[in-house]
Amino acid sequence: MEVSGVSINDLAKACARSADASEWSEFLRRSTPLASLVAGRVCRLWSGASSPVMVDDIVQEIFLRLCEQERRILRDFEPRGEDSFFGLLRIVSASVANDYFRRISSAKRGGKVVTASFDDEVPPSDGDGSREAARIRRAALLAELDRKLGSAPEIIGKRDRAIFWLYYLQGFTAEEISRVPGAGLTAKGVESALRRVTNWLRSELETTKSMPEG
Repeated sequence: MEVSGVSINDLAKACARSADASEWSEFLRRSTPLASLVAGRVCRLWSGASSPVMVDDIVQEIFLRLCEQERRILRDFEPRGEDSFFGLLRIVSASVANDYFRRISSAKRGGKVVTASFDDEVPPSDGDGSREAARIRRAALLAELDRKLGSAPEIIGKRDRAIFWLYYLQGFTAEEISRVPGAGLTAKGVESALRRVTNWLRSELETTKSMPEG
């Protein structure tokens, strides 16, 4: 296959069942910038900075994820529009990057998180020490939110969880999320899902706040 003129959708489908070096080289060349961009953005959200070493590690994990289970993600990919593979890659990259930081923060997390909302609980900082403390609090909060989302699969499904993180971590609008392959919702439906998840999370966090220290 002459890869230079092939769309990313067709290239992803080809790589799902091919070990051709030229196809994979072109696939990596086109996919790596977006994977790196998402990885860097998640790095900044979790830790306040984007480390090139961390970004490289996350990007490697992203492509490993694409190759898991005999490239199942690539094999299951069904194009829904021009360059729609990039929409899928955004989701996979965000998921892998957040998993990376959850692993790091799970070893450090201890005690209760008593914050009741998402961003306004992290106070402004005046110096390096305050900024570092704010980063730690934010990382702990994000980890706690994700733990709560994952603890109630009968209430918050995988799709709603993905929508929540695309909106709050990746900065997608409801309209953009509705166009992601597999979302299966209109922009209004995305907004409704976000309200439901956000209200549930805040209720859970308020309950945690009101619990007496044990």
